[in-house]
Amino acid sequence: MRTQRAADIASGMILCLLGIIVVLASLRIAGSPDVRLHPRTLPLILGWIIAAAGVALTAQAWRFRGEERIIKWPERAGMVRVCVTLLGLTAYLALMEPLGLPLSTVLYVGFLMWYLGRYRLLWAAALGLVSGATIYIVFIRLLQLSFPVGPLAR
Repeated sequence: MRTQRAADIASGMILCLLGIIVVLASLRIAGSPDVRLHPRTLPLILGWIIAAAGVALTAQAWRFRGEERIIKWPERAGMVRVCVTLLGLTAYLALMEPLGLPLSTVLYVGFLMWYLGRYRLLWAAALGLVSGATIYIVFIRLLQLSFPVGPLAR
């Protein structure tokens, strides 16, 4: 997999498989009659979107007939960025239950915007706050989805 085409085909197939797994797992989510929106709705929509994106990426790469582009794999600095991003994702998932989805999203988005985007700390924090507030308002208050809210529930 040293060409962009081969990498896109493999990535598309993995995304498609991941989307199908999410769809199948979301169909097992039990709902309760007292909620307006079934808890499986969001994972089901996201699963179908991921699967469709995987199919589109695979089809586009499969039909590509141009000059093959060789992929330059990340050097040490690139691997460090990938590892820090994965550690940040792990921390995000670990903090989701005690801090709640909105606050852990503020920290995660703010950190990644600062680290990967090279934004100033104040700008990255503002983007993190906007992301967390959007999740709280849209998904928890308006759609009343049952995400962990953390200290904001009090």
